Amino acid sequence: MHSAALLFFAHLVAAAPTWKLSQKLPKGSEARREVVAEWTAKPASPGEAALTEGEAEALLDDARAEPIYAEKTISIVAPSMITRQRQDHVDLLALFMKPERLAAGAAFFHAHQKALDGAAERHRVDPTVVVSILMWESRLGEETGTYVAFNTFASQAFFIDEANAEALRRPGEGKRLPAEKQAERVETIRHRARKNLAALVRSCKAKGMDAFTVKGSWAGALGYPQFMPASLRWAEDGNGDGKIDLYTFDDSIASVARYLDEHGFAKSPEEAVLSYNHEGAYVKGVLGWARALKERLEPKDAG
Repeated sequence: MHSAALLFFAHLVAAAPTWKLSQKLPKGSEARREVVAEWTAKPASPGEAALTEGEAEALLDDARAEPIYAEKTISIVAPSMITRQRQDHVDLLALFMKPERLAAGAAFFHAHQKALDGAAERHRVDPTVVVSILMWESRLGEETGTYVAFNTFASQAFFIDEANAEALRRPGEGKRLPAEKQAERVETIRHRARKNLAALVRSCKAKGMDAFTVKGSWAGALGYPQFMPASLRWAEDGNGDGKIDLYTFDDSIASVARYLDEHGFAKSPEEAVLSYNHEGAYVKGVLGWARALKERLEPKDAG
């Protein structure tokens, strides 16, 4: 971790607030009724099922809904997160370009070549870019996150204003972005979190899953490809077993390929990858590593 990040998190630990979801969504409140309405609305995705009012209320009453990731939410909304994320992608490219990481990518490619070739044929994508995204997102399935996704999205959806106020009190944070730009970030994070929270609970209803058992990254991303719940409509059954499990490589490979296809990979790989993560350094890193992997996979000229 960079020294600047260490200092930032030191400030968080020193003055971490304690928030609870019931503070924002008490029984009978208008705010709570709005959330229940969102969760019980007819979903647009076939992979989701609308909750009943009783099911929605039960989720909000569950003691496991109460904890809020205050420190992490403050970190996410802080203006310095923009710089920190960009630097993280730059650092990852340097790390992944090491011979052992390229070797791991090549071994993965050969081990899953049938699934990669099938996905590439169906969706007109470069399979090395699929492998690169899986490397970038979860180290080829090694790191998928330990945060409870429900609480991650609830934290961002309902406590983003408090988190923003805390973040801007940190040394130097208020000078990093114009106020109007920061206000736009706050609204974007809030809207995205509410959309993903609704998609998460409705997806869990459709699958018969306990929403509080789903874990993901600090941002709420799920599985090997780190899909956001609202992006699960692009997930695909890659092995024909009749279900989609993003903790399997066949389904993850197919889902990444479909996502890229649906977002215009054939026309512009750069734009398709940018839709996966809206950071230019991510796009540069993913496509750069994919090129390096392709060179490693190409047979050497014996002559």
